[in-house]
Order: sequence, then C-alpha cells, then structure tokens
Amino acid sequence: MTVAVLRAQAPEFDVASVLDRFPDCHPDAVWLQGEQHQRQGRHSTSGFNLTLVPDGEGTLHGPVVAARRQLELLAPLLVELRQRAVPCVVDFGLFVGSALHFASSIHFPPDDVRWFADQGIALAVSAYPTADEEPEDSSGSLQ
Repeated sequence: MTVAVLRAQAPEFDVASVLDRFPDCHPDAVWLQGEQHQRQGRHSTSGFNLTLVPDGEGTLHGPVVAARRQLELLAPLLVELRQRAVPCVVDFGLFVGSALHFASSIHFPPDDVRWFADQGIALAVSAYPTADEEPEDSSGSLQ
C-alpha cells in the first residue's frame, strides 16, 4: 500500500489565511510555528498536511498518477503557495514488512518528475514498517 501526502510548510507561513481562501481544502493536520510538537520540542514552521492518495494499491506508477491528478485539481492552491514562497513536498509513504508488502516500490517516470518540478513540488519517499498480526481465537490466546 502507498499513500501520498502534500506537505506545505514555512516559517512565518500564515496557514489560516491560505486555508480561508480555499474552503474546499480540508487538511489532515495543521500546525503553527512555536506550538508544541508531540514530544520533540516546538514546531519551527507553520504548515499543513493534505492526503492526496489514501490507499494507492495497484501498479508501481499508480500512486504517482493519482497524486498528480489530485494536485491538478488543487492548481489554484499551489499557485498561492508558490506566490507566498511556501515550499511543498509530496511524500509517498510505502508500507513495508508485512507478508503482503514485505518490500515495496514506486516508479517516477521522467515526465512526472518534470511536472512536479515545474509546479515547484519536491518529492519524498518514506517507508513505514508494518507487521502481520496473529489472529486470536475466542479464548484470547493466539492460535
């Protein structure tokens, strides 16, 4: 399984004013510079995450195509972010380690890489370990 998330963040980024201008944009997470960042100190930037591809099964290129399609729909937002000099990255998250997805891969054809670069969007790939869970029987013990 592969997910794709758009992340836009910068110091002094007025996230609220951008999101107010794009009410159809519903980020998964929003943070502000200086806010507590879980247990890792404080955020050095303000920004947001927006899921583009929640479950990208299929071909090695499928999640890239799906992310690009979603970003094309978000073109006005991307223009606004570029005008404000807010860096954007699309992070493709690969789930690895289970029997079904022990190793995972994604394919970026040159035309897609050029398109992302022309939009000013960086690309990242992250791997998230998963594990198969053993089923439990009705007594609560492992089978």
